[in-house]
Amino acid sequence: MATGNVVSLQRGGPTLGAMLVPTDGSALSIAAALKAVEFARRLQLPIVAFHSIPVYRYPVYLGGIPFEYPSEADYQQQCRAIAERYLDLVINAAAARSVAASKRIEFNSAPAPAIVEAARHGNCGMIFIGSHGRGGLSRVFLGSVALKTLTLAQIPVMVDRPTPKEISEAEELMSQSAIEP
Repeated sequence: MATGNVVSLQRGGPTLGAMLVPTDGSALSIAAALKAVEFARRLQLPIVAFHSIPVYRYPVYLGGIPFEYPSEADYQQQCRAIAERYLDLVINAAAARSVAASKRIEFNSAPAPAIVEAARHGNCGMIFIGSHGRGGLSRVFLGSVALKTLTLAQIPVMVDRPTPKEISEAEELMSQSAIEP
């Protein structure tokens, strides 16, 4: 194995810049993000909390256009407000652990490429992402953002599968912040 592609994740080793921490707002991704904050603290890395929102699509049905559907501006405003709340959980956890943190929200219907592109734009040397750990047919039918991110990224990707206890703790944190898990 060629050692030229191996990245040492030790303090004082090569600098990784920042760590991208994507979340989709689920309790699982919040649990992984909280673990990423602790990991970043240990490596003394800043984080970039990231959320990708699907691009607006106005529905057209056979019967016509629905009357009560938000405009594109309303959709973007509502989605951005929700994403801000998810990312604020990560930013607050980082602040509590003295980890420098910023956030980034993008409208992109392809989350894995959006994650990789956000890492590139944020000068991130690493991505820390949560995964359900599905295998077999469920992964084929449901897809896996983590797997797609792994195949697209040219930087290290840490994939975390939170335990049920960690997910439960994330759900409690979300409930305390009036966010539905």
